[in-house]
Amino acid sequence: MRILDRYVCREVLSHTLLGLAVFSFIFFVPRLVTLMSLVVRHASNSGDIAMLVGTALLQVLPYTLPISVLVGVLIGLGRLSADSEIVAMNASGIGLRRLLLPIAAIASGISLLTLVLTLWLGPASLRMYHDLEYRLGTSQASYEIQPRVFDERFPHMILYVQDVDSTAVHWRGVFLAESNANADSHLTLAEGAIVVADAKQGKLDLHLSDGSIHQYDVRDPQRYGFTTFGAHDESVALTDPTKPRAVRLSDAEQPTRDLLRPGVMNWRDGRVEFNRRIAFPAACLVFALLGVPVGAHPRRGGRAAGFVLTLLLVTTYYFVFVTGAHLAQQGTLPPFLGMWAANLFFLTMGLALLRRIEKVHAEGRLTHWLGRLWMRRTAPQAAATSGVQNGSAAIRVEPLERVQSAGRAAGFPLLIDLYILRTFFYFFVLMLAGFILLFDAFTLFDLLGDITQHHVPVSVVLNYLRNLLPMMFYNLVPLAALVATLVTLGVMSKSNEITAFKASGISLYRLSLPLLLAGLALSAGLFLLDDTILPYANQRQDALRNQIKGRPAQTYFQPAHQWIVGENEKFYNYEVFDPDHNLFGGLNVFELDPATFQVRRRILASRARWEPHLGMWVLETGWIRDFEGGKVVRYVPFQVSTLDELTEQPGYFKREIRQSSQMNWRQLERYISDLGHAGFDTARLSVQWHKKFAFPLMAPIIIFLAVPFAFLVGTRGATGGLALAVGIGLVYWVASSLFEAMGGVGQLPSLLAGWAPDAIFAFLGLYSFLKMPT
Repeated sequence: MRILDRYVCREVLSHTLLGLAVFSFIFFVPRLVTLMSLVVRHASNSGDIAMLVGTALLQVLPYTLPISVLVGVLIGLGRLSADSEIVAMNASGIGLRRLLLPIAAIASGISLLTLVLTLWLGPASLRMYHDLEYRLGTSQASYEIQPRVFDERFPHMILYVQDVDSTAVHWRGVFLAESNANADSHLTLAEGAIVVADAKQGKLDLHLSDGSIHQYDVRDPQRYGFTTFGAHDESVALTDPTKPRAVRLSDAEQPTRDLLRPGVMNWRDGRVEFNRRIAFPAACLVFALLGVPVGAHPRRGGRAAGFVLTLLLVTTYYFVFVTGAHLAQQGTLPPFLGMWAANLFFLTMGLALLRRIEKVHAEGRLTHWLGRLWMRRTAPQAAATSGVQNGSAAIRVEPLERVQSAGRAAGFPLLIDLYILRTFFYFFVLMLAGFILLFDAFTLFDLLGDITQHHVPVSVVLNYLRNLLPMMFYNLVPLAALVATLVTLGVMSKSNEITAFKASGISLYRLSLPLLLAGLALSAGLFLLDDTILPYANQRQDALRNQIKGRPAQTYFQPAHQWIVGENEKFYNYEVFDPDHNLFGGLNVFELDPATFQVRRRILASRARWEPHLGMWVLETGWIRDFEGGKVVRYVPFQVSTLDELTEQPGYFKREIRQSSQMNWRQLERYISDLGHAGFDTARLSVQWHKKFAFPLMAPIIIFLAVPFAFLVGTRGATGGLALAVGIGLVYWVASSLFEAMGGVGQLPSLLAGWAPDAIFAFLGLYSFLKMPT
C-alpha cells in the first residue's frame, strides 16, 4: 500500500503545486504595477527588492494554498479516474475511502503551512511591507522629482524644478514656495541647486546658487521682503514633523495575540478576524474531504473537467464565505458561524458525498454536463480513432484524403481551421469565465469591510461588479488566450493529431494560421472595447467604488491651493477656483525671467472674475510689484484692475482629474497636452497612451509566442500548457510592469516603455516560430 500511497501523493501533489503556481500568479499580477513602481522609484539594492516581493507574495499565499489543495485532488484523481485507474483500484479490493489517507497527509501539511501564514507570517509580512514602503518613500526622494512639475508632496511646501540631471543631484531653475497658518508667504527662487538627500533626518538639503527670497504678509500689504543671494542653504522636510506617522494597525496587520485582547480592538472585529485566520487553514482539509468523492467519480474530460469543477467550487466557496463574513461583521450572525459558514457548508457536502463514494457507476449531473461539453469538443477525434481501430479502410482513408487535399488548398477557413478554432475558443471561454469569477469573489472579499462599515446596499455592490466586468475582461483576455493556445495545441499534440497533420503534408505554420487570426480578432475587439465601452464603465465603477469605500464623490476639477504654469513664463497660484462662475479667490501670478529664473513681476488679487464681454480677467483688491536689479522698482495697489498679459481664459484652468482608464486614446491625448502645458507630470499618462495601442496587440503576439512552446510540452497535454502559461505570463507581466514604472518616473521614453514588452515578445515569438520544426 505504501507504493500506492506514494503514487497517489505524487499525482495529487504535482497538480497541487501547479494549482498553487497558477492561482498565486493570477492574484499576484495586480500587485505588480505597484510593486515595480516601488522598486523603480525607491529600491536601491537587491535586498529591498527581495523583501518587497517576498512580503507581497506572503499576503497572497493564504488565499491560494486552499485552492491548490482542491486543484490537486480534483485534477489528480480526475486523471486517475479518466484512465480507469480508480476502477482498477476498486476492482482490486481497495476501497476508495482508502484514498483519504495519502490525500489527508498532503492536506494536513498544507493546512499547517497556511495556519502559520495566517497566524504569524501573514500579519508580520503585511506590517513589514508597509514599513518598507514608508521607508523607501522617505529615502532617495530626489529621484522622484520631475522637471517642470509642481510637487506638492512636501509639508507646507511647493517645489518646482525646471530641469533635473540624470543623477538627480543637480537642479536648474528652482521655485520653492512655503506657506503657513499665519498667512505668511515665503518664496525662494534659484538659478541652480545641488541636492543632498538625508534619509535619517527625512529631508532634502538644497544648496542654492544665484537666487532671491520673497517674504510677504497679507495682513500688511505695504511690507514686502526681497533679498538676493549668491549662495543659500534650504532644507525640505519629506514628512511633517508635527504629525507623526500613524501607527494604528489595520485588522489584517494586528498580531494574533492582540485580536482577542480587551481594549486593543473592537470585540466583534477582533473575533471576526481571528476566525478568518483559522477558517482558511481549515479550508484545506475541507477541500480535500470534498475533493476525494468528487474527483474519484468517473467522468469524461479528465484534467479539463477537473479544472472547470475547481473554478466552480472555489467561486462558490468564496461567495459563501464573503456572505457569511458580511453578516458576521454586521452582527446578524455570531463571528464564528459567519466566518465558518462556507467551511461548514462544504464539510456537509463532502460528508454526504463520501457516503456514496463506493458507487462509482453513478455520475452526478454537474460532472455529466461537463463530460458532455468535453465529448462534443472531442467527438471528431473519437470518430477518427474509432475508424482506425475498427480497421475500416473507407473510414480511415477518406478523412486522410480530405486532410491531404485541405493541406494543398489555399482557401480559408477549412474544416481543420474550424476544428482548431472551436477547440481554442472552448478553452478560451472556459479560462476567461473562471478567472473573472475568481476575481469577482476576491474583489468582494477585499471590499467586505467597507461594505459592512458603510452599509452599502446589495444593488450598489452588484452594479459595481457589473461595471467592473469590462475592465476584467480587457485585462484577462491575453492571459486566457495564452492558456487556450498552449492547452489546445498541447492536447492535440498529446493525442497525436499534430503528427497526423504533419504526416498528411500540412505545415505547422498553416495549423497556426487560425490561432493567429483569432488573436488579431481579439486584439481588434480589445481596442474597440477600450475606445467605446471601457472608459465610461471605468468612470462608473470608480464612482461606485468611492461610494463603497465611503469616500466623497470625486471632484473632477483641481482642488484648492493649486499651482499651474500659465503662458509666457507665468505661474498661477490660487486658493479657490469656482469653475461654474469663473471666479478666483486668493490669486497670485508670478511672471518669471526665462534667462535667470527670477520673478520680474508679481500680481496679487483677493478676487478675480472673468468678464465675457471684455474677454479679460477683472482683478479686485490687490497690488502689482515689479522687480529689477535685486530690488522692487514699482509698486501699484488697486481696487479694480485688468491686465492684458493675463491671457489664459477660464477653460485653461478647468482641467479634469481623470485616470487614463477613464478615457479613450483621443481623450487621453488631449488631456496629456493640456496637463503638460500647465506644468503637470505627464510621463505616466504618456506611457498609458502608448499602452492603449500596445496592450491589445499582446493578444496575437502572445499567441504567436505560445505556438512553438506548445509543441515542446505537447506530451503533457493541458497540464503542461497550463504550467507553461504561468511561466510566460509571469515574465510578461513583470516586464510590462517594470517598463511601465520606469516610464512613469521618466527613466525611459514613454514610447519605449509602452511598446518594449510587445517588441521583446514579438522578437522572441518570431525567433521561436522560425526555429520550429514544421
